[in-house]
Amino acid sequence: MKLIASILLFVLCQGAYSTMKAQTSAIREDFQRYGFPRYEHCHMDLLTSGKDKFRALEEDIIKAKHYIHIEYYKWYNDSIGRHILDLLAKQVERGVQVRVMYDAFGCSGKAPGVTPEFLEYYRSKGIQLVGFDPMRFPYINHALHRLHRKMVIIDGRMVYTGGLNIADYYLHGKPEIGLWADMHARLTGPIVSEYQSLFGKLWYSETGEYLDSTAYCTFRHEARGGHEAFVVDREPGKKSARIRQSYISCLDHAQERVRIINPYVILVNSVRKALRRCIERGVEVEILLGHKGDNLISEVSTAREIYNLARRGAKVWLCQECFHHDKVLVVDDSLCSVGTANLDARSLSYDYELNAFYFSTEHCAQLNEYFEKHKAKSIQLTQENWTQMYPRSKRRLGWWTKGIRGIL
Repeated sequence: MKLIASILLFVLCQGAYSTMKAQTSAIREDFQRYGFPRYEHCHMDLLTSGKDKFRALEEDIIKAKHYIHIEYYKWYNDSIGRHILDLLAKQVERGVQVRVMYDAFGCSGKAPGVTPEFLEYYRSKGIQLVGFDPMRFPYINHALHRLHRKMVIIDGRMVYTGGLNIADYYLHGKPEIGLWADMHARLTGPIVSEYQSLFGKLWYSETGEYLDSTAYCTFRHEARGGHEAFVVDREPGKKSARIRQSYISCLDHAQERVRIINPYVILVNSVRKALRRCIERGVEVEILLGHKGDNLISEVSTAREIYNLARRGAKVWLCQECFHHDKVLVVDDSLCSVGTANLDARSLSYDYELNAFYFSTEHCAQLNEYFEKHKAKSIQLTQENWTQMYPRSKRRLGWWTKGIRGIL
């Protein structure tokens, strides 16, 4: 009997493995057909908090020998913002080339404190600071296609990317929403060259300075171990559909379970339909996000969207302790993504975005552990508790915002 049971277990495992392999093969074929850059022997260290991200980043900045290239949507003039810039200034003194591109809209206003005097001070230290697409009259011409990517490339050896910008509240949270939960990743291996290429292209478009690949992409990565990975970037007007295509492919080929952590679930129609197809096929769809949003309009719009998904069978978990700014996707415990794109129209239809997809059961397991940890602090949204979780005023406002969801 033990032998028969062992044989049956082996057959079942083989069947499950074959299904998983077929699913990942289908996604891989889609990614290659769409032209997403593919790399092998890629490594990823997951950084599951702001403290982990900034500690590791500081160590690698100090070790830099040749160059540091940076892109961020937000960079505040606060303690962590100045601390990172002071570190970069010290590296310039040691002969390291430092180029920083920040989104001029994301860093505008009183809150970030990014004044001309602030910028000029650090430019005088030798840091090349460039604002992406400054807002000029008529402002509407510049309001849409913002630089939402986050990356730090150091000597071509590693890249940091994910949901965290540069500001104190990524470490300490905000009083009105509580702790700030976010995910970043430190990528190494051949995949780094793709990030450097994307940085170089945008840097040239803004400054006219050509970053010669022979000078900035010469580091040779050892082809040992690691995982297969794809880079999916969104460039307005040229690669506009890429992020949407990647999500739709993952959802359409998922067989057992999809897990999503994202702060804004304000879906474009094509991704909404893919999620519904996924649920209707019997795939377990779990979505984790913070109960409170970091702005009212996004919160109420997201509330309507996730309620409709919950009614259709998705399991929606509202974290009571944290605002989740992560951008995480796990498909069938075999494919995962960490990057910068939200599940809203701004990320899917307008902004510059950048996600990394890893075919890795190891990293899926780590992300599942993170999901379970925060799921334990969450309440599942149901038809029964919908009115308790979101008061009438927010439900009403969410209904009225339906007409502007295409630009949120």
